[in-house]
Amino acid sequence: MTGTQMSLATQPFLALLLAAGEGSRLGRIPKSLLRIDDQTLLERQIVALLSAGAGLIMVVTGNFYSDIEAELQRVLNRIAAPVQIVRNAQPERGQQSSVTLGLTALAEYHAEMPVLIALADQPLMQAADYAACMQAFYNRPDECAIVYPIVNHQRGNPVILSPQAMRNALASSMTCRDYIHAHSELVHRFATDCDHFVFDLDAPSDLDRFRQRTGLTITLPKNSHPPLP
Repeated sequence: MTGTQMSLATQPFLALLLAAGEGSRLGRIPKSLLRIDDQTLLERQIVALLSAGAGLIMVVTGNFYSDIEAELQRVLNRIAAPVQIVRNAQPERGQQSSVTLGLTALAEYHAEMPVLIALADQPLMQAADYAACMQAFYNRPDECAIVYPIVNHQRGNPVILSPQAMRNALASSMTCRDYIHAHSELVHRFATDCDHFVFDLDAPSDLDRFRQRTGLTITLPKNSHPPLP
């Protein structure tokens, strides 16, 4: 690994990176292909997760799968990374269908490692943020099996599941989100003032907020039209 990819976490984890959405409020564009300093959000997230200690990254594609998988191959041609792809053939069923598909694929590896579920459209997330989440997971109360951040009373991402919680969620008839809601006694909510966990790109105003905050401009994917205000 290069210096920017050295692991910050002391224990490895599995990562599930969701990149199947249609970006409807941004004019229907693949948000994972938005660029910052000529680097796509997809590449930024992969590098950050690897640097935080991810032993395997499962990327779920769906909408725009051809463009996203082509970009993923370009990234993997440049950096050696343990990345796998699973394609959601019915992304219109919503994000939770992608979560279930990704968790099912990860479960086949029979790895006794926690699973971190990440979103591709969180541009402020860095390796240190993911490492902090993993540290909170390893420091969780013994009775808890699910961890996620809380920023000023707002739930953030990523979500981390223990291996057993992942298996139980898949064995239930519920989506992962509904399983978490139904088992609040298993959840450790760690409080933080880092708003990276709640900053995502859903609407055109979010692009402006990012530019005002960082001074960086987000470039739209090729052949995309500017989003409506």
